[in-house]
Amino acid sequence: MFATMYSTQAILPELSRGLDATPAQAGLSITVVVFAVAVFAWVHGPLSDRIGRARVMVGSAVLLVIPTGLVAIASTLPVFLALRAVQGALMPGLLVVAVPYVSERFRGPAVGAAMGAYTASLTFGGLVGRVGTALIADWVGWRWALGALVVPVALGALAMWAWLPRDAPYPARRPLGEAISDHVHNRMLLMNAVVAAATFFGYVGLFTYASYRLTSPAIGLTIGQSGLVYGVWVVGAAVPWVGHLAHRAGPARLLPLLTAVAMAGAALTLVASLPVLILGLAMTAFAMFSIVTTCQILLPTLVDHHRGTATSLHLTIYYLAGGAGAYLPGLRLSSGWGAVVGVCLGAFAVGTAAALLLRARLDR
Repeated sequence: MFATMYSTQAILPELSRGLDATPAQAGLSITVVVFAVAVFAWVHGPLSDRIGRARVMVGSAVLLVIPTGLVAIASTLPVFLALRAVQGALMPGLLVVAVPYVSERFRGPAVGAAMGAYTASLTFGGLVGRVGTALIADWVGWRWALGALVVPVALGALAMWAWLPRDAPYPARRPLGEAISDHVHNRMLLMNAVVAAATFFGYVGLFTYASYRLTSPAIGLTIGQSGLVYGVWVVGAAVPWVGHLAHRAGPARLLPLLTAVAMAGAALTLVASLPVLILGLAMTAFAMFSIVTTCQILLPTLVDHHRGTATSLHLTIYYLAGGAGAYLPGLRLSSGWGAVVGVCLGAFAVGTAAALLLRARLDR
């Protein structure tokens, strides 16, 4: 499922040419997905509170097969973006619901490791979506590359239907509106979301437009070669270890260090050297995946009811920021890569400030 979210990111230049779109318009192929995830999180999260997490996860995975097949044959940019939005509307069935599902099925130190393993699996999916798509696009074109994703999506849905352990529905202890109001007024829950969201904005901005940097004369890679650079996502394999560390040291204490790593990585991408640029992207990716896991580990500590709904709020803020990150930095691309990095560094600075404030409040 996660492979479909960023499947257009590494092939934006090809997409721009194929659909006669500007770089920012091509970036909307990420934005519409992320915004749809943010909106429909409010459907899947509360629904999972009432009918069970596994049922929602399996159903959304099965339905995702349909738009994933159709997006490859879209003839115009509006149709293409509409189908991408439908994909995004179905993704919260996993991306939102899996967080409370994991936290409710594991206890103690296993929670950190399990959440880290879940994030690592998303990392692998993103790696398939970026690197695999870029390589296939370089070989037979971007339409075949996107259409090929039907296979892993269908296999993933089948595997979940066959093997995902079912859970019981969670009866509501208070009206949904009252639960949402409680969560909206939970300042620490909101600060936790801002840490993740600000980091996600900067991360998406860097990785969405990195292909333009990598294929620029300063670096000189082809689309296929630039797609291979997205292999830095393998740093996500270390995320289960970060989850274990977060459980032992305290998630809030780890967050400011991780946002600092993201800022340092973004700054390194300013250097016109392929090895340094790759290191910077790897550092940013590692920080992002680790922050996602750490913030998700914090969620059960910050709320004690309607956790599916609380996760919907958290991920709505998170994905709205990510959607903006896929578009707004692109408006500065004409001013050079440094302008894009500047926007992303500003977002990382906001995340760092929120992380420091959250740590101070939880340490009281």
